[in-house]
Amino acid sequence: MFPFLRSIARFLNRLFFLDLWRHATTRPVLLYAAVIIFMGTFIFHWLEGWSYLDSVYFVVITLTTIGFGDYLPTTPLSKVLTIFFGINGIALLLVLFDLIRRVRGFEASPPPTMMHTGSVQKNSPRQYRRFRPIRLLLTMLEKLFLIDLIKDKHSQAVLLYAGGTIVVGAIAFHYVENWSFLDSVYFMVMTMTTIGYGDITPQLPWGKILTIFFGLNGIVVLLSLYDRIRAVRGQNALSRIP
Repeated sequence: MFPFLRSIARFLNRLFFLDLWRHATTRPVLLYAAVIIFMGTFIFHWLEGWSYLDSVYFVVITLTTIGFGDYLPTTPLSKVLTIFFGINGIALLLVLFDLIRRVRGFEASPPPTMMHTGSVQKNSPRQYRRFRPIRLLLTMLEKLFLIDLIKDKHSQAVLLYAGGTIVVGAIAFHYVENWSFLDSVYFMVMTMTTIGYGDITPQLPWGKILTIFFGLNGIVVLLSLYDRIRAVRGQNALSRIP
């Protein structure tokens, strides 16, 4: 009976991400995700006039790259911000995937565990660190605008490759499909991040050929970004956040 109850408790812990919250390395990432969702909710509520629930729904569907397409950005500024949140969603998901694998035992050496009381183990170097909200906010902003990746020399080539692919693709679709340059950039990001709302789709044969080409290239970009984000925002980098 007790093993069954422990299994249920463990299941509920994972279902509501309580096991992730107990880890010093994953808590900042969860806070970062909450900040992005909170910001996006108010921004799209103001720009699109959606309810707060619909705005949260749209932000989460975008960040998770599900992209149902039932709610779509309708203004140029909304499309720019959707591009911004789509790119950040990829960065956030890749970090979460890596940390979840470590915390939940999918890797041989998970990060330092937290006690059930919420205190750090005695051998943890973070035991006596104070919570510094200003430093945490600055760190979140740095990650939000990918500054930590831009500073990393090994990541700069990947970012240039990703940015160059988006720009080249946007120019190609601008001339082939006669879309505005913003719509072309928006389409490229939605395609390469695999969100794919479906509000803008290629109609001409050359447009479809380009979509196949850049869709395949998007997978390469995502894998490259995964490798760099894991290296830059991995366990050691995250553990330095207060």
